[in-house]
Amino acid sequence: MKVLFFGAGPLGSVYAHLVGTSGGDVTILDRGERATWLERNGIVVSNDITGQRETSRPRVIRGLQPEDEYDLVIVLIRKNRLPEVCQALAASPGIKHILFMGNNALGFDEYLKYLPVEKVLFGFPGAGGGIRGQIVHYADRERPGRKRQPVTIGEVDGKIRERTRAIKALFETAGVPVDLTSDIDGWLKYHVALVSPLVGALYKHDCDPRAVARDKETLRAVIRAVKEGGEVLRALGFRKSQPFTFHLLRWLPESLSIMPLKALLESQFAEVAFAMHAKAAVDEMTTLADEFEQLAAGTSVATSNIDALRRFV
Repeated sequence: MKVLFFGAGPLGSVYAHLVGTSGGDVTILDRGERATWLERNGIVVSNDITGQRETSRPRVIRGLQPEDEYDLVIVLIRKNRLPEVCQALAASPGIKHILFMGNNALGFDEYLKYLPVEKVLFGFPGAGGGIRGQIVHYADRERPGRKRQPVTIGEVDGKIRERTRAIKALFETAGVPVDLTSDIDGWLKYHVALVSPLVGALYKHDCDPRAVARDKETLRAVIRAVKEGGEVLRALGFRKSQPFTFHLLRWLPESLSIMPLKALLESQFAEVAFAMHAKAAVDEMTTLADEFEQLAAGTSVATSNIDALRRFV
């Protein structure tokens, strides 16, 4: 399978490295200073949980040409940049399948303005991190010895196709677990309902997750905001797929929810996977908060805690 990773940010680089070093036919697309650095030095990734640092050298391109052909393009780009990316993909008819991996609260209409539904599927990465001095620092597990966090993938109509299985096998060959969901739209909405309050709490404390963990008032606000987000989505008819952490915070009593949330925020995983991304992606986090605000406006659900944390985004 000939694969293009569209975007050489933290996660595009991580997954391009993992798939490439497992034998995949990998190309990565980026522009400007980072593309030049990758051409000279390759992808350099540092797993800040395990302490491993590795390098690989995939092909690097700076743009798509109309005649380019790929079996799969995996897009790992911030949500606010998607229109320009979709236009570029639409201009290359030789691309067979496109997997968009990232945050999304408003469904797929924006993508389908440019691309045919039979070409696209959606998902979310399990790792997180950032780039310092062109070195990718990432976390893909909570502590050494644990399995990597799975990526989540789903088709627009919820069916499992031959390509779905092939993409699952691509990641699993690279040592990355995959969860398939029959409701990727709902899963992504619930993920935003979880992430947006957490990001508000991080911005309140200058992206210091351990400071958030010490602030019981803010921890309670996050838990209550997550529950409000769940009420919004259930009011809109989304009841199926939910990320595990969302499910945990939704069903546990507040007094019990504080403990696992506090432990998560005190972990190095939160420092690398949450805080580094939140610090670098204020534009995307603002877009997501705006999107969820649109969803909430279509219901009569009170969202006082969501609104309070939204002020920090």
